[in-house]
Amino acid sequence: MNLTAGRMAIAGLAIAVTLGGCATRESVQNAQNAADAADRHAGIAQSRADEAYGVGNNALGVGNQALGVGNNALASAQQANFKIDATTNDVATLKRKVAYLESKVLPHHRKRHHYHRKVTPQQQKPNNS
Repeated sequence: MNLTAGRMAIAGLAIAVTLGGCATRESVQNAQNAADAADRHAGIAQSRADEAYGVGNNALGVGNQALGVGNNALASAQQANFKIDATTNDVATLKRKVAYLESKVLPHHRKRHHYHRKVTPQQQKPNNS
């Protein structure tokens, strides 16, 4: 009797689990619809992510172009700065040469040097004539 009662309990439990685990057709359709909606949302999110990735790549390309232009401008500015330094040195050299040549070509007014004579006491006396 114990054996039969145990078997009956196990069979009852198995039937309850089997019937309780069955889903209705309507619940399966609802689950499928929810899964389809989630798939559509995932597809939309993926397309937006791809679009954002493309925009990011375009921005990166523009940034790289701007970096190239900036580097070219820097190189040009450095070359111009070097040329300015060289030109400044050349101008200073030319000014010195012009000053030298002008000093050789232009007439000079010589300063007259006044030499002071020593005055003797006799020369200091006024002549009353």
